[in-house]
Amino acid sequence: MRVHERGVGETMSCGTGVVATAAAYRARTGFDGQIDVTVPGGSLTVTFDGDEARLTGPAVIVGRGEFWI
Repeated sequence: MRVHERGVGETMSCGTGVVATAAAYRARTGFDGQIDVTVPGGSLTVTFDGDEARLTGPAVIVGRGEFWI
């Protein structure tokens, strides 16, 4: 899956998009197992329990910042 976010361009991943893609695949095919989705940032896994979804995969900090008021 690839993601293009308005104002940013292509991004490495999108958790919401990955789960939506897996849910659409599940609804269309009736597949009821673990679904692996590959994005430019790596591979993510979506599992479903009824209408609930669980997204798992690697997480990496790509930036840090501080905001002082």
